[in-house]
Amino acid sequence: MTQFVYAIESLSIWFGRAFGWCILVLTFSVSYEVFVRYVLNAPTVWAFDMMIQMYGALFLMAGPYALAQDTHVRGDVLYRLFPVRWQARVDFVLYLIFFFPG
Repeated sequence: MTQFVYAIESLSIWFGRAFGWCILVLTFSVSYEVFVRYVLNAPTVWAFDMMIQMYGALFLMAGPYALAQDTHVRGDVLYRLFPVRWQARVDFVLYLIFFFPG
């Protein structure tokens, strides 16, 4: 079982790093669309759809990476004061509420 979990985590890390490059493509495509739309007054038909698809792929593939690296944004005003066991419980409940419905 440990090897299976390690393999899944390694795969999540690989996909997260690979899809992290989507940020650059997304940034350049948004910049291109803004330039073409407002400077050249010739908007494209495909840019908005591509940006939405790319952001969706980035969101879905980078989420497990952020979980594996423990880099999700957390409002830890009180969280850091909890004992480790309570932190694990809070993480579990919040993962059930926010992660699985997505």
